[in-house]
Amino acid sequence: MRGDPAIDRPCYREVGGAACRCGGFRDSGESAVADGTAARQAPAVGRRLIQNAVLTLLLVVMGLALLYAYRSQTPSIPQVSVTEAIADINAGNVKTVTITANKATLELRSGSVPRKQTTVAVPDQLLTKAIIDYNAGNPSKQVELRYLEESQSLSVVGSIVLSLLPVLLIGGFFYYMMRLAQRR
Repeated sequence: MRGDPAIDRPCYREVGGAACRCGGFRDSGESAVADGTAARQAPAVGRRLIQNAVLTLLLVVMGLALLYAYRSQTPSIPQVSVTEAIADINAGNVKTVTITANKATLELRSGSVPRKQTTVAVPDQLLTKAIIDYNAGNPSKQVELRYLEESQSLSVVGSIVLSLLPVLLIGGFFYYMMRLAQRR
């Protein structure tokens, strides 16, 4: 085979999807016809892109729906007014009161609700006076009063960003996958 003389024929090679630059095929007078695979692949790629876009949109919407459902849950500690909190203290239903900034959490001795929360003025005088008066009148069932420092490590914006982080990561992943599919 190596000894056979070279056959002069037109070039049928393609380099990187483009026709060969040698001009052998063009000069031969023959015409090339596409086999149709590229035409069949174009709708499949477009269909796949649409499916990926719909799937991404569906996942983002579901993620936002889950976020909304999580954020709209009722608080675990029911809110009561200051007068109702004072009435609970005077009735002897409260074991401990913890005051943090402008929130007072009442830990009850018994009942179906173990804790209640109320909003108090920043220099709290009403609730503290009610506890002191109750403790003076009932030395056997004292109400413990605790003051805690406010430790707000994350602001509201930080809380929202942390809540949206999984949705953003999933959306970013699917955006990356769609871009990768478009390049192919």
